[in-house]
Amino acid sequence: MTGMTHAMLKGSNVPLEATAVRAVIRWTPGPDGHDVDASALLLGADGRVRSDEDFIFYNQPRHPSGLVRRLPKKLVAGGRTDTVEVDLARLDPSVDAESTTWSTDRE
Repeated sequence: MTGMTHAMLKGSNVPLEATAVRAVIRWTPGPDGHDVDASALLLGADGRVRSDEDFIFYNQPRHPSGLVRRLPKKLVAGGRTDTVEVDLARLDPSVDAESTTWSTDRE
Protein backbone atom coordinates (compact mmCIF):
# COMPACT_ATOMS: atom_id res chain seq x y z
CA MET A 1 0.00 0.00 0.00
CA THR A 2 1.29 3.41 -0.92
CA GLY A 3 -0.22 6.83 -0.93
CA MET A 4 -0.76 9.80 1.26
CA THR A 5 0.36 10.45 4.79
CA HIS A 6 -2.02 12.38 7.01
CA ALA A 7 -1.12 13.49 10.54
CA MET A 8 -4.15 13.55 12.83
CA LEU A 9 -4.90 15.21 16.12
CA LYS A 10 -6.55 13.46 19.05
CA GLY A 11 -10.28 12.93 18.38
CA SER A 12 -10.12 13.87 14.70
CA ASN A 13 -11.81 12.11 11.80
CA VAL A 14 -10.72 11.87 8.20
CA PRO A 15 -13.03 10.65 5.42
CA LEU A 16 -11.03 8.72 2.83
CA GLU A 17 -11.69 7.91 -0.78
CA ALA A 18 -9.49 4.84 -1.01
CA THR A 19 -9.73 1.16 -1.83
CA ALA A 20 -7.24 0.13 0.87
CA VAL A 21 -5.98 1.79 4.03
CA ARG A 22 -2.89 1.29 6.16
CA ALA A 23 -3.16 3.28 9.39
CA VAL A 24 0.01 3.56 11.48
CA ILE A 25 0.38 5.24 14.83
CA ARG A 26 3.84 6.08 16.13
CA TRP A 27 4.50 7.11 19.71
CA THR A 28 7.34 7.55 22.13
CA PRO A 29 6.64 5.79 25.44
CA GLY A 30 6.95 8.11 28.40
CA PRO A 31 8.46 7.31 31.78
CA ASP A 32 5.13 5.82 32.90
CA GLY A 33 5.57 3.04 30.31
CA HIS A 34 1.99 3.14 29.01
CA ASP A 35 1.39 1.33 25.74
CA VAL A 36 -0.94 2.06 22.80
CA ASP A 37 -3.13 -0.54 21.08
CA ALA A 38 -4.69 -0.29 17.61
CA SER A 39 -8.15 -1.67 16.88
CA ALA A 40 -10.41 -1.77 13.83
CA LEU A 41 -14.19 -1.94 13.87
CA LEU A 42 -16.35 -2.91 10.90
CA LEU A 43 -19.67 -1.10 11.24
CA GLY A 44 -23.08 -1.82 9.75
CA ALA A 45 -25.56 0.80 8.53
CA ASP A 46 -26.70 1.31 12.14
CA GLY A 47 -23.17 2.40 13.13
CA ARG A 48 -22.61 -0.69 15.28
CA VAL A 49 -20.24 -3.62 15.06
CA ARG A 50 -22.23 -6.42 13.40
CA SER A 51 -20.62 -9.25 15.43
CA ASP A 52 -17.58 -10.00 17.61
CA GLU A 53 -15.70 -11.03 14.44
CA ASP A 54 -15.89 -7.41 13.25
CA PHE A 55 -13.79 -6.17 16.19
CA ILE A 56 -10.08 -6.54 15.33
CA PHE A 57 -7.67 -6.01 18.24
CA TYR A 58 -4.66 -7.58 20.01
CA ASN A 59 -6.52 -10.82 20.93
CA GLN A 60 -8.13 -11.11 17.47
CA PRO A 61 -5.63 -9.58 15.03
CA ARG A 62 -7.35 -10.75 11.82
CA HIS A 63 -10.90 -10.66 10.54
CA PRO A 64 -12.00 -14.14 9.32
CA SER A 65 -12.10 -12.74 5.76
CA GLY A 66 -8.42 -11.71 6.01
CA LEU A 67 -9.38 -8.26 4.69
CA VAL A 68 -8.72 -6.50 8.00
CA ARG A 69 -5.65 -7.13 10.11
CA ARG A 70 -3.64 -5.67 12.92
CA LEU A 71 0.08 -6.10 12.38
CA PRO A 72 2.53 -6.84 15.20
CA LYS A 73 3.88 -3.78 16.98
CA LYS A 74 7.33 -2.63 15.94
CA LEU A 75 10.16 -0.91 17.74
CA VAL A 76 11.41 2.00 15.65
CA ALA A 77 13.98 4.71 16.25
CA GLY A 78 12.78 6.65 19.27
CA GLY A 79 9.49 4.84 19.72
CA ARG A 80 7.00 2.18 18.65
CA THR A 81 4.36 1.69 15.97
CA ASP A 82 1.07 -0.18 15.74
CA THR A 83 -0.59 -0.74 12.35
CA VAL A 84 -4.01 -1.68 10.97
CA GLU A 85 -4.54 -2.63 7.30
CA VAL A 86 -7.98 -2.76 5.64
CA ASP A 87 -8.89 -3.81 2.09
CA LEU A 88 -11.95 -1.56 1.77
CA ALA A 89 -12.77 -2.51 -1.82
CA ARG A 90 -13.31 -6.17 -0.97
CA LEU A 91 -15.27 -5.84 2.29
CA ASP A 92 -18.75 -7.34 2.47
CA PRO A 93 -21.35 -4.85 1.14
CA SER A 94 -23.12 -4.92 4.54
CA VAL A 95 -20.10 -3.11 6.04
CA ASP A 96 -21.05 0.56 5.93
CA ALA A 97 -17.91 1.98 7.56
CA GLU A 98 -14.57 1.03 9.10
CA SER A 99 -13.28 2.79 12.19
CA THR A 100 -9.64 2.56 13.26
CA THR A 101 -9.03 3.49 16.88
CA TRP A 102 -6.17 3.55 19.34
CA SER A 103 -6.38 3.17 23.07
CA THR A 104 -4.03 3.20 26.02
CA ASP A 105 -4.13 1.47 29.37
CA ARG A 106 -3.44 4.76 31.11
CA GLU A 107 -5.96 5.60 33.82
